[in-house]
Amino acid sequence: MRLLIAAGLAGAAIASLAACNKAPQASSGATAPPSAVTAAPSAGPLAAQDMPHRKAGLWRTTVALEGMTQTMPATETCVDAASEAKMSMLGQQMGREHCKTPQISRSLDGSIRFDSSCDLGPTGKTVSRGTITGDFNTSYKMVIETTTTGGPPGPRNGANKMTVAATWVGPCAADQRGGDVIMGGRKFNLSDSKPR
Repeated sequence: MRLLIAAGLAGAAIASLAACNKAPQASSGATAPPSAVTAAPSAGPLAAQDMPHRKAGLWRTTVALEGMTQTMPATETCVDAASEAKMSMLGQQMGREHCKTPQISRSLDGSIRFDSSCDLGPTGKTVSRGTITGDFNTSYKMVIETTTTGGPPGPRNGANKMTVAATWVGPCAADQRGGDVIMGGRKFNLSDSKPR
C-alpha cells in the first residue's frame, strides 16, 4: 500500500513542477538550456523558460520513500520532445485546477529548490518542498518532503520524504515511442494510458 502512496506522491510532485515548464524545443540531443543547472548558477527565482528538460532517450527512474524497507521497482520511460511537451501540458492543467503556482529558485550550487501546495479536495491538501540536482543529460535526483492533511484516515496523512533518482540509459528501443513507460513488465503510453 505504501508503494502506491509513494508512486502517487512522486507523480503529484512531478506534475506540479511540470506546470512550470514550457514546451521543450524539438531536438534529438540534450534539451537543457545553457542557463539551467549545467551552467554557472546564479541564485534567485527561476523562470519557467530556464527549467531543464530531460535529454531524449530512455530514462530509468527509482523512487524511495523514507522509512519504507520495501523498494519500488524501477520504471523506464522513453522521452522525446513531444512527450515532454505532453507532460508539461498535463502539469499545467493539473496545476490550474488543484495547485498554486510553485515557487522555484536556483541555489548557488546549481541545485533547484521548489515549494508547492495542492488542494485535492476529499483526498487532502499537500504541501511539498524539495531540491533537484543533476544535469538532465545523464541523471537527476529529486528529494521531496510532502505533508498531507485533511485526507481520509490512513497512512497518506502526515509527512513523507521521497527520493526520485533518474539515469539516462541510452536511446529508446526500436519498439518504443515517446511517452512509453515500462513498469513491472507492463508497457503503457502516457498519451493513451492503455497497456500494450
